Order: sequence, then structure tokens, then C-alpha cells
Amino acid sequence: MQEPKIDNGRLNDVSAEEADSLSLPELSHLMQAGCGGEGAGHQIHPVFLTIRSALEQAWSDHAVCDARAAAAEFSASDEGRAAMAEMDRIQHRIRDLETGLAARPSGNLAELRLKIALLSLDGQLRPEFEAGVLADAMRLLAAREKG
Repeated sequence: MQEPKIDNGRLNDVSAEEADSLSLPELSHLMQAGCGGEGAGHQIHPVFLTIRSALEQAWSDHAVCDARAAAAEFSASDEGRAAMAEMDRIQHRIRDLETGLAARPSGNLAELRLKIALLSLDGQLRPEFEAGVLADAMRLLAAREKG
């Protein structure tokens, strides 16, 4: 795919109709190519930062519980079972945070990138979030085209 020409944040070589047929990796490449003007003028909404912080804390807590459960031989002891139950509770919290983030529309490219990063595992956007992220990206592309 040829890199689009950028003019004041507008994508000149890609229409909204053409963008509908793009795969998620192609769309990601297109959004990255078009982000030259985004930065300090496009602040990330505090909700996105709060969710990121909550997810980081939850994953950190999960890792601590996992280590505790492993040291206690997982379900072989009361301590191991308690740690595994706590990991399950944390996993539900993580799922709730991810679902809330997925449902919140991105207001700019920085928020979309943060959303994709948080809803990905090992750099791969999870299938359950693809449609929502693609819709978000298409909305941002359409807004850019309008100027």
C-alpha cells in the first residue's frame, strides 16, 4: 500500500469509501502515517489515562497473586486457593475495564492508539475488540476528511 499524502491532517489519497475496505493492519498503517500533526494539541481525555492506570495496577496485582499462588503450590494449600480466587476477581475487574474502554469512543488519534495498545495482547488486537476499534478509526478518518 502506498503511503498517503498528508495535507494539514487530511488524508488526500483515501476516501471514506476506500477506507471501508481496508484491513485492520492497513488502517493502522494509514493512521500512523497520518499522525504527523497530532500531539500536544490533541490531549488524551483523563478517562483514558484513568483506565490505563487501573489496568496497569490490576495486571500488577494479578502478577503478585500469581506468584503467591505458585509459591503456595496453587490449589494444594489454602493460601494458594485464596491467591487463585483473588486472581479470578482481578481478572473480572480487568474484563470490566477493557469492556468500558472498548465502549468509549476515541476523540482523537492519540486516544485511539492508547485504546488499541490497551486492548491488545502482545501487540495483536484481540478479535472481540476489532469491530469497535475499526468503527472508531473509520469515524476519525471521516472527520479528518471533512477537515
